[in-house]
Amino acid sequence: MPAFGAFVYDWLAGRPRTIGIQLEEIAGSLASRIDRGRLLDVGTGHGRLLGAIHGINPRIELYGLDISAAMVERARRNLRGLPIDVRQANIRRTAYEDGFFDLVTGTGTLYLWDEPAEGLREVHRILARGGSAHLFEPHAGATEEELRRIGVALRRETPVRRVLGPVFIRTAVRAGLRVGDTRALLDAGPFRASHTVEKVTLGGLPVWLHLTLEKPGAGGAPSAL
Repeated sequence: MPAFGAFVYDWLAGRPRTIGIQLEEIAGSLASRIDRGRLLDVGTGHGRLLGAIHGINPRIELYGLDISAAMVERARRNLRGLPIDVRQANIRRTAYEDGFFDLVTGTGTLYLWDEPAEGLREVHRILARGGSAHLFEPHAGATEEELRRIGVALRRETPVRRVLGPVFIRTAVRAGLRVGDTRALLDAGPFRASHTVEKVTLGGLPVWLHLTLEKPGAGGAPSAL
């Protein structure tokens, strides 16, 4: 993604009220699952989710990963002055050690991976025993009634964002994940015995899936963080 594209994405998806509420809800959910330890945001984009998590709990060691150099630069600008490590890399192959992270997350990222099976294997490798991954993905199975909620949720935005926002979100939803296909993907990978897929509402938009992937602890079951 070129630098101008990164700027436009940050302007459209990083600061609007509705998207901001979604980020705050996700940040609160993640921060409630881990008091200390390392957290990786895959496809961190503008990096604002990491900033929100830091604001809730600065004890968490935060890392961000994005395939786009322009987005990494944008995230570093947005997070300037915060102790957050943001790097450019493909989730298919990272330089992190085995079991390095206690929690891995991503928002609207899995549906964009070129090789999702490989990416999930890498998430499993870098996740500590007893740790978990929480991915929030646009739901391609959202009904037309649910999609009409987009316009209602965006009524608080600026006029330009009220026009462009529904196009942006509907495009993501159409390209997103379906429950059955997602479960089949997870059933074929390292999280086959320890995953859940549920429909959730974020920022008033019922167009999301929450994927919970757990890596069993030494005793064979996921442990509480």
